[in-house]
Amino acid sequence: MADFNASVIICEPIEEVFAYFADMANAPEYMNKVESTEKKTDEPIGVGTKYTEVRNVRGNKVYAEIEYLSYEKNVRFTRRSSSNGLTIDYAYRFSEIPEGTQVEFAGTVHVKGLKMRLMRSFLVKMVKSEDSDHVQNAKEVLEGVVESL
Repeated sequence: MADFNASVIICEPIEEVFAYFADMANAPEYMNKVESTEKKTDEPIGVGTKYTEVRNVRGNKVYAEIEYLSYEKNVRFTRRSSSNGLTIDYAYRFSEIPEGTQVEFAGTVHVKGLKMRLMRSFLVKMVKSEDSDHVQNAKEVLEGVVESL
């Protein structure tokens, strides 16, 4: 069960919207805390593709390893972020509709260890506050409402 989710309609073709979300190089444009990403694998984006992500969290650089767990072009993908015992699954589903593209997002937080389990509700709130608006931000970027966030 997802810990947080979002849905948005983007008035652009599904191929463009999917490609934009699937390429982590674009994440700094629509995810406010993401400073940079670096692709670590050579093959085209798909299951097993890996990135390193750098976030600015409360003035500190936080590094995460990102791995694609599922990938169905123009339909859906799931990527997993792992950092310091905190694992988050980001699942996206794309549907072509008359207005453009429906994007549905679900984020699920996984923790390991007693300390992390005790902090889980705090961690969910923190991640939700950092990431819950990113699909809306992407909509604004893709539709040209803003140049970048």
